[in-house]
Amino acid sequence: MQHRSATEAARALGISQPAVSAALKRLEADVGFALFRRESRHIVPTPEAHLLHNEAIRALAGFAELEDAAAGISAGKRGVLTIASPGPGIVWLPGVVSRFQRERPSTTIRLLTRSSENVRSLVSARAFDFGVAEPPFDRTNVVLRRYRMSLDCVMPATHALADRKVVTPDLLERHDLIITSQSRSTYAAVSRAFEASGTPFHPAIECEFFAVALNLVIDGAGVCLVDALSASETLRRTSGASALVVRPFAPAIHYEVGVLKPTIGELSVLAEQFLKLLDDHVAPYLIRS
Repeated sequence: MQHRSATEAARALGISQPAVSAALKRLEADVGFALFRRESRHIVPTPEAHLLHNEAIRALAGFAELEDAAAGISAGKRGVLTIASPGPGIVWLPGVVSRFQRERPSTTIRLLTRSSENVRSLVSARAFDFGVAEPPFDRTNVVLRRYRMSLDCVMPATHALADRKVVTPDLLERHDLIITSQSRSTYAAVSRAFEASGTPFHPAIECEFFAVALNLVIDGAGVCLVDALSASETLRRTSGASALVVRPFAPAIHYEVGVLKPTIGELSVLAEQFLKLLDDHVAPYLIRS
């Protein structure tokens, strides 16, 4: 079709002219109609040959796309990745997802916000590629990683405690404290810290997610205690009138989450590569035991 000559086609393919002629005869026998007719020294494609050629181009392009797709999946460059996470994921994951997506524009990322309890219960049903959840974990949970970091105190830069190097329960007694709800593991730990210091524990606001607590601080509702990574991410994204400061909280309270995978099957290449990026993102904030 391109060269209008069996001899030139043979030269382009690196085979003999009789091999090209024989291949054409076999193809005509298979399809049941003539593909070329001779005019002088050239062969001229029939109308049916033009139609078949167009279909062949589309089919070959499909094979090429299939090969590209297979190569992309193998290299972790394309596919669909579904991640479930409780509150921390709202703050942690956007930066990681953005970088991951820039490097792999053919991927689709689905982020599901679920409670830790839901993540722990649904991971076995393969509802997502992997999930992030707070303890407790049982023997049915396949925990790939554990991230432990400290709780920090976040407040407006203009707050009365902003000049303190460390924030303690007694300093917070006269200030509005925003904390995650009693269903979260950190609530009991903070309550015990206040009790140990002889300071009344009366949070002004309880909420489900660290992201909500941080937004409340930005709007001037008080100060909050959140994990170090959520605090750092929010600090990076705020400035001007909404500028925040982060101070260590003492006594030290540790916040922990685990990365869970489905019980059956292995992680996809795409999921493995995302977790490597997440590891790098979280690493500077981890407590080394």
